[in-house]
Amino acid sequence: MDDDDEDVFAIRRAFSKYDDTIQLKHLSDGAKAVDHLLAIQEFRDLPDLVLLDINMPRVNGFETLQALRSSNLTRHLPIIILSTSDSVREIRQAYASGANAHMIKPSSMSRLQEFVRAIALFWLDTAALPNQN
Repeated sequence: MDDDDEDVFAIRRAFSKYDDTIQLKHLSDGAKAVDHLLAIQEFRDLPDLVLLDINMPRVNGFETLQALRSSNLTRHLPIIILSTSDSVREIRQAYASGANAHMIKPSSMSRLQEFVRAIALFWLDTAALPNQN
């Protein structure tokens, strides 16, 4: 979830270069994300992973994270906070709110490709996720 269309395009492109079978769903603000994810009825229908920007309109990333962690269905959903900030206070708040990771958005396309590869290798190819059989 990210409100910056250029970031979304770049992340989509990087994931498609890594593996074009990975399906991404983009929601442009935290309120839409919360509504969408909390409306899901079956655990198996949840996404494998959520990439969450902090600075989103209406409901920010921290509020979105807290709402998702308060639901029994989404409590264990892997959520990575993506930010341009390396603020220690922000990083601590992300983990205190229940983030599985806090990652700094890379500034170049080549670094973004490495970034996406690292996320996909660990979270989609290596880690055992709660909604996998």
